[in-house]
Amino acid sequence: MILSKILRSYDFPTREKQLDLTLKFLNLLLLSNFMIATLLNPSLSDALQWNMEESMLIDDTLAIEIRPAVENLWVNYSSPKSSGIRVAVFSNETRDMYRFSLVYVMPRTEGTYNIVVKFNSKGAWNCTVGVYTRKSEFYKKPPIMTSSGPYIPLSGPFGVTAKGNQTAGYEINIVLQVEGEDSSGWFFIKFPTPVNMALFAIISFAVAYFNAFFFLDAYFKNKVEGLSKIRLALLVLMLLASIYFLYQIHVFMVGE
Repeated sequence: MILSKILRSYDFPTREKQLDLTLKFLNLLLLSNFMIATLLNPSLSDALQWNMEESMLIDDTLAIEIRPAVENLWVNYSSPKSSGIRVAVFSNETRDMYRFSLVYVMPRTEGTYNIVVKFNSKGAWNCTVGVYTRKSEFYKKPPIMTSSGPYIPLSGPFGVTAKGNQTAGYEINIVLQVEGEDSSGWFFIKFPTPVNMALFAIISFAVAYFNAFFFLDAYFKNKVEGLSKIRLALLVLMLLASIYFLYQIHVFMVGE
């Protein structure tokens, strides 16, 4: 009797109230779970960003190196043309006992590129941005000679120095201006550096001296007994070969 009176006197919530309470409870549960997940894994929240602007020459290679190796390395980009860029991603490389992640960007056309690099990492890391080039004069910085060719550092090192066990998300945004080689008029010659110019002059003098010996010999023989067509053809071939040889030396010295 007493129990039945209590049950009759208690105001049970209606079906609408029950549904409303259930929805509020579910929303609260989802919000609490998301907050807990964000605290346990900061990479789910907004990534810490670095923004920079760089310039480079067409056909050079931009290198983004992150030490130590990071997780979930991901690269996105936009280019003036769909086929105007090549990107290579290496998540876990080893050099001199050090593990690192590496991104190569190789633009093939002039214009503005937007490069986005995202990754997760536990603890400290540092990043350097540079370019491998054959025309270091463009960057107005002394190159560092490496096994992959002349290297010009552009930015860095930058990154995170605090250490911890939590995974965090990071993002590097690069606005990349890619330029072509300077040339004016219909005829353009790029000269080597002063040291290379002196070396080129010595080589040119040696080639000219070598050719002069044969041409003078042919001149005097032509005065005495005439010059055969075969000998004349050989002299012309030797002259063309010398010009081609000097051209290749010039290309090598200016880095074209």
